[in-house]
Amino acid sequence: MKIGFIGLGKLGMPCAEEMTRQHEVIGYDVEHKVSTHVKITTDFQEVFNGTEIIFVAVPTPHHPDYDGSKPTTQLTPRDFDYAAVINVLKKCQQYARKNQIVALISTVLPGTTRREFARYTRNFQFVYNPYLIAMGSEAHDMLHPDMVIIGTEFGEDTIASQILSKFYKNLILNNAQQMTGTWEEAE
Repeated sequence: MKIGFIGLGKLGMPCAEEMTRQHEVIGYDVEHKVSTHVKITTDFQEVFNGTEIIFVAVPTPHHPDYDGSKPTTQLTPRDFDYAAVINVLKKCQQYARKNQIVALISTVLPGTTRREFARYTRNFQFVYNPYLIAMGSEAHDMLHPDMVIIGTEFGEDTIASQILSKFYKNLILNNAQQMTGTWEEAE
Protein backbone atom coordinates (compact mmCIF):
# COMPACT_ATOMS: atom_id res chain seq x y z
CA MET A 1 0.00 0.00 0.00
CA LYS A 2 1.20 3.55 -0.66
CA ILE A 3 0.82 5.80 2.39
CA GLY A 4 1.01 9.59 2.64
CA PHE A 5 2.17 11.51 5.71
CA ILE A 6 1.62 15.23 6.26
CA GLY A 7 3.70 16.44 9.18
CA LEU A 8 7.07 14.80 9.79
CA GLY A 9 7.90 16.14 13.22
CA LYS A 10 8.26 14.45 16.61
CA LEU A 11 5.23 12.22 16.02
CA GLY A 12 5.02 11.97 12.24
CA MET A 13 8.57 11.02 11.27
CA PRO A 14 9.02 8.06 13.64
CA CYS A 15 5.61 6.69 12.72
CA ALA A 16 6.12 7.20 8.98
CA GLU A 17 9.53 5.50 9.15
CA GLU A 18 8.05 2.47 10.93
CA MET A 19 5.34 2.21 8.27
CA THR A 20 8.04 1.91 5.58
CA ARG A 21 8.78 -1.61 6.87
CA GLN A 22 5.63 -2.76 5.04
CA HIS A 23 4.53 0.12 2.83
CA GLU A 24 5.81 2.78 0.48
CA VAL A 25 5.54 6.11 2.32
CA ILE A 26 5.68 9.61 0.91
CA GLY A 27 5.81 12.51 3.34
CA TYR A 28 5.48 16.28 3.38
CA ASP A 29 6.43 18.89 5.96
CA VAL A 30 6.65 22.67 5.88
CA GLU A 31 10.20 22.41 7.23
CA HIS A 32 13.11 20.68 5.50
CA LYS A 33 13.24 17.02 6.59
CA VAL A 34 15.54 14.13 5.72
CA SER A 35 14.89 10.40 5.95
CA THR A 36 16.57 7.32 4.55
CA HIS A 37 13.24 5.46 4.47
CA VAL A 38 10.47 7.97 3.74
CA LYS A 39 10.35 9.66 0.35
CA ILE A 40 9.99 13.34 1.19
CA THR A 41 8.43 15.82 -1.19
CA THR A 42 8.24 19.59 -1.13
CA ASP A 43 5.01 19.44 -3.17
CA PHE A 44 1.93 19.04 -0.96
CA GLN A 45 -0.14 17.71 -3.87
CA GLU A 46 2.31 14.85 -4.52
CA VAL A 47 1.31 13.22 -1.21
CA PHE A 48 -2.06 12.39 -2.82
CA ASN A 49 -0.69 10.72 -5.97
CA GLY A 50 -1.59 7.04 -5.68
CA THR A 51 -1.86 6.98 -1.88
CA GLU A 52 -4.70 5.16 -0.16
CA ILE A 53 -4.31 6.57 3.35
CA ILE A 54 -2.91 10.00 4.24
CA PHE A 55 -2.00 10.49 7.90
CA VAL A 56 -2.01 14.03 9.27
CA ALA A 57 0.37 14.63 12.19
CA VAL A 58 0.69 18.40 12.45
CA PRO A 59 1.16 20.37 15.69
CA THR A 60 -1.76 21.33 17.90
CA PRO A 61 0.19 23.45 20.39
CA HIS A 62 -1.10 24.54 23.77
CA HIS A 63 -1.09 28.12 25.02
CA PRO A 64 2.34 29.14 26.45
CA ASP A 65 0.86 29.50 29.96
CA TYR A 66 0.27 25.72 29.92
CA ASP A 67 3.92 24.71 29.42
CA GLY A 68 4.11 22.81 32.73
CA SER A 69 6.40 25.31 34.44
CA LYS A 70 3.77 26.36 37.01
CA PRO A 71 0.35 25.23 38.27
CA THR A 72 -2.53 25.97 35.91
CA THR A 73 -5.58 25.51 38.13
CA GLN A 74 -6.06 29.28 38.48
CA LEU A 75 -5.84 29.90 34.71
CA THR A 76 -8.78 30.22 32.35
CA PRO A 77 -9.13 26.95 30.40
CA ARG A 78 -7.81 27.22 26.85
CA ASP A 79 -8.06 24.97 23.85
CA PHE A 80 -5.18 23.89 21.61
CA ASP A 81 -4.26 25.92 18.53
CA TYR A 82 -5.80 24.13 15.53
CA ALA A 83 -4.60 26.50 12.78
CA ALA A 84 -2.16 23.96 11.28
CA VAL A 85 -4.81 21.21 11.14
CA ILE A 86 -7.36 23.52 9.51
CA ASN A 87 -4.78 24.69 6.97
CA VAL A 88 -3.91 21.09 6.04
CA LEU A 89 -7.55 19.99 5.80
CA LYS A 90 -8.33 22.92 3.50
CA LYS A 91 -5.50 21.78 1.22
CA CYS A 92 -6.74 18.18 1.42
CA GLN A 93 -10.12 19.45 0.14
CA GLN A 94 -8.29 20.57 -3.01
CA TYR A 95 -6.21 17.48 -3.70
CA ALA A 96 -7.78 14.40 -2.10
CA ARG A 97 -9.99 12.10 -4.09
CA LYS A 98 -13.36 10.95 -2.76
CA ASN A 99 -12.06 7.43 -2.03
CA GLN A 100 -8.86 8.52 -0.22
CA ILE A 101 -8.72 8.23 3.55
CA VAL A 102 -7.38 11.18 5.53
CA ALA A 103 -6.66 10.15 9.13
CA LEU A 104 -5.94 12.90 11.64
CA ILE A 105 -3.67 11.54 14.39
CA SER A 106 -2.87 14.87 16.11
CA THR A 107 -4.24 15.52 19.60
CA VAL A 108 -7.51 17.45 19.86
CA LEU A 109 -9.99 18.06 22.67
CA PRO A 110 -13.49 16.49 22.71
CA GLY A 111 -15.89 18.22 20.33
CA THR A 112 -13.16 19.74 18.16
CA THR A 113 -13.51 17.59 15.03
CA ARG A 114 -17.19 18.32 14.48
CA ARG A 115 -16.93 21.99 15.55
CA GLU A 116 -13.65 22.95 13.83
CA PHE A 117 -12.81 20.41 11.10
CA ALA A 118 -15.97 18.77 9.68
CA ARG A 119 -16.64 21.50 7.11
CA TYR A 120 -13.21 20.80 5.57
CA THR A 121 -13.63 17.02 5.24
CA ARG A 122 -16.35 16.58 2.61
CA ASN A 123 -14.18 15.69 -0.41
CA PHE A 124 -12.53 12.60 1.10
CA GLN A 125 -13.00 9.83 3.69
CA PHE A 126 -12.10 11.43 7.03
CA VAL A 127 -11.40 9.67 10.32
CA TYR A 128 -10.05 10.88 13.62
CA ASN A 129 -7.46 8.32 14.73
CA PRO A 130 -5.65 9.57 17.86
CA TYR A 131 -2.30 8.04 18.64
CA LEU A 132 -1.90 7.31 22.35
CA ILE A 133 1.84 7.82 22.23
CA ALA A 134 4.42 9.19 24.65
CA MET A 135 7.07 11.53 23.28
CA GLY A 136 10.36 9.67 23.20
CA SER A 137 8.84 6.28 22.40
CA GLU A 138 6.72 7.15 19.36
CA ALA A 139 7.72 4.24 17.11
CA HIS A 140 7.46 1.63 19.86
CA ASP A 141 4.12 2.96 21.09
CA MET A 142 2.65 3.02 17.57
CA LEU A 143 3.63 -0.62 17.02
CA HIS A 144 2.48 -1.68 20.52
CA PRO A 145 -0.60 0.45 21.21
CA ASP A 146 -2.82 -0.02 24.23
CA MET A 147 -5.76 0.46 21.86
CA VAL A 148 -6.46 1.57 18.30
CA ILE A 149 -9.24 4.16 18.17
CA ILE A 150 -10.97 5.10 14.92
CA GLY A 151 -13.54 7.89 14.95
CA THR A 152 -16.04 8.31 12.14
CA GLU A 153 -18.67 11.02 11.79
CA PHE A 154 -21.56 8.94 13.12
CA GLY A 155 -19.61 6.11 14.75
CA GLU A 156 -20.49 3.61 12.04
CA ASP A 157 -18.10 1.03 10.65
CA THR A 158 -17.36 2.65 7.27
CA ILE A 159 -15.22 1.43 4.39
CA ALA A 160 -12.56 3.89 5.59
CA SER A 161 -12.61 2.52 9.15
CA GLN A 162 -12.43 -1.05 7.83
CA ILE A 163 -9.42 -0.27 5.63
CA LEU A 164 -7.69 1.52 8.51
CA SER A 165 -8.47 -1.35 10.89
CA LYS A 166 -6.98 -3.89 8.46
CA PHE A 167 -3.95 -1.61 7.99
CA TYR A 168 -3.29 -1.64 11.75
CA LYS A 169 -3.88 -5.39 12.13
CA ASN A 170 -1.06 -5.93 9.65
CA LEU A 171 1.20 -3.26 11.16
CA ILE A 172 1.00 -3.44 14.94
CA LEU A 173 2.94 -6.06 16.84
CA ASN A 174 0.58 -6.73 19.71
CA ASN A 175 -3.04 -7.81 19.93
CA ALA A 176 -4.43 -4.35 20.76
CA GLN A 177 -8.17 -3.91 20.92
CA GLN A 178 -9.61 -1.81 18.09
CA MET A 179 -12.61 0.44 18.68
CA THR A 180 -14.70 2.43 16.22
CA GLY A 181 -16.90 5.22 17.51
CA THR A 182 -17.96 8.77 16.78
CA TRP A 183 -15.46 11.56 16.41
CA GLU A 184 -16.35 12.69 19.93
CA GLU A 185 -15.86 9.23 21.39
CA ALA A 186 -12.45 8.99 19.71
CA GLU A 187 -11.48 12.41 21.02
